Amino acid sequence: MSFVSWLSFVGDEIGLKTLFHSSWDVYIIIALRMIRLIGFGSTSLILALYLKALGIDESYIGFFMTLTFVGDLITSFLLSLVTDQIGRKRVLILCSVVMLATGFVFTTTENYYFLLATAVIGILTPSGGEVGPFRTIEQSSIASLCHQSQRSDIYAWYTFLGSFCAAFGSFVAGSIIELTRAEWGFSEIESYKSVFGLYCILSLIGVVLSLFISGGIEAKKQSIEPRSEAPTDEESTEGSSANETTQLLANEESKPKSSFFNLLPHLSPDVYLIVLKISLLFGLDSFASSLTPLSWTSYYIKRKFGIPSSYLGSVFFITGFISGVTSLGSTSMTKRLGPVVTMVATHLPASVLLAVLPFPNSFVVTIAILVLRASMQTMDVAPKHVFLAATVPDDDRTAVFGFVNVVKTLAQIIGPSIVGVLTENGLQWVTFVVGGSLKVVYDLGVLVTFLTFNKNAAY
Repeated sequence: MSFVSWLSFVGDEIGLKTLFHSSWDVYIIIALRMIRLIGFGSTSLILALYLKALGIDESYIGFFMTLTFVGDLITSFLLSLVTDQIGRKRVLILCSVVMLATGFVFTTTENYYFLLATAVIGILTPSGGEVGPFRTIEQSSIASLCHQSQRSDIYAWYTFLGSFCAAFGSFVAGSIIELTRAEWGFSEIESYKSVFGLYCILSLIGVVLSLFISGGIEAKKQSIEPRSEAPTDEESTEGSSANETTQLLANEESKPKSSFFNLLPHLSPDVYLIVLKISLLFGLDSFASSLTPLSWTSYYIKRKFGIPSSYLGSVFFITGFISGVTSLGSTSMTKRLGPVVTMVATHLPASVLLAVLPFPNSFVVTIAILVLRASMQTMDVAPKHVFLAATVPDDDRTAVFGFVNVVKTLAQIIGPSIVGVLTENGLQWVTFVVGGSLKVVYDLGVLVTFLTFNKNAAY
C-alpha cells in the first residue's frame, strides 16, 4: 500500500473525509462545542478550589454543586421539550447569552448565596462536561444534518474536539493562574476570577457564532398520512427507504393535534421501552461520574500530593488530550463491531481503572492510571449518540435526547453532596471505588440489555 493510499485509508477510518465534506452548520456546531468546552474545562478545574479559597467548607461546596446540577436539570428538561417548536438556533443563542451572564457574575462577586443562585439559574459545570441544553440540541442537529452512515464519523470528531478543548481549558486555567500570580501579583482569589473572565469572553464568541447557523439544523417534520388501501409493491419499496431515521423500530402513529401533547415525543411502545432502558443505564453511569467530577478529582489530587494548581492544569490537559485523540478510534470500531460492543469494550477497562485510582501512594503511578484511563474513557461517547439517534425519528430526536440527558443530569444531583461530606471526613477515596464499581455494573448492563440491537443500530 502506497503512502497516499495509506493516508486515504486512515482518513476513512477516523472519519476525516466525512468531516471534510460536511456542511458549514456542522462546522459551526463543532466550533461552538470547542469554544464552550474550553470554558467548561477551565472553570471546572478551579471551581472547588475557588469556593474553598472563599472560606467555604467542603460540605457546602458539595451542596453548591448539587444545586448547580438541579438548575441544569430544570432548564435542560424544559428547553428540550420546546426547542424544536421555538427553534434550535434561537435556543443556542439564548443559552450562550445565559452562559455569558453566568461568567460575569462569577467574575465580579464573592458572595456565596449570590454565586449559588447564579449557578442554579445560569450555565456552569462542576464536572468539566456538558451542561445545559447545548448537547441535546447539537446531537439532534447533527443527526438531522448527516446521513445515517456518516453519524459515527461526525459524532467521533464532535467528541474528540470537545474533549481536546476541555483538556486545553484545564491547561489554560493553570497557565492563567500562574501568570496572574507570578507576573501580575494577583491574589489567589483574583487569579481564579481571571479564569471566569476568560469564560465570559468565550461565551461572547459563542453568541456571535450562533448567529451564523442556518435553518438547516431545525427539525424536519415527518408527516404520516393514514392509508385506506394496502400499498403497492412499488410504494412499499419507496417507503422502506424514505425514512432512514426509523430503521430499528418504525411503527410510529400520527401525532395528536393538541399543541400541548405535540411538545412531547410520540413513539411506539417498543421505542419508549428502549429509551427508558437507555435512560436508566445512562443515569447509573452519570451518578457514578458525579462521584468523581473534574472539580473534585483535581481537589483530591492537589490535597493528596500537594500539586500546584498550575501544574494540575497541565496534568489534566495531557489526560484530556489523550482521551480526545483515542475517541477518534471509536468510529472505526463502531462500523465493524456496532455501537453497543464498542461502548462496553472501551468503557469497561476505564471503569476498573477508576475504582483503583486512590490506592497508589505514588503520584507517578496515579498519573499513569489517569493517562491509561483517559485513553479509553470517551471512546463510548460517539457510539452512544449513534445508537440513540438510530431509535427515533428526526422531529422527536431533540425531545428524546433531552429526556435522556435530563435523566443523566438528575442522576448527578446527589453525587457532589455525598463527595463533600465524605471529603470533609477524610474519605474521598471511597467515591472513586464506588464510582468505578457502579460503572462496571453499567457496562455489563448495557451489554446484556442491548447486544441484540448492536448491528441494527450501527447503520
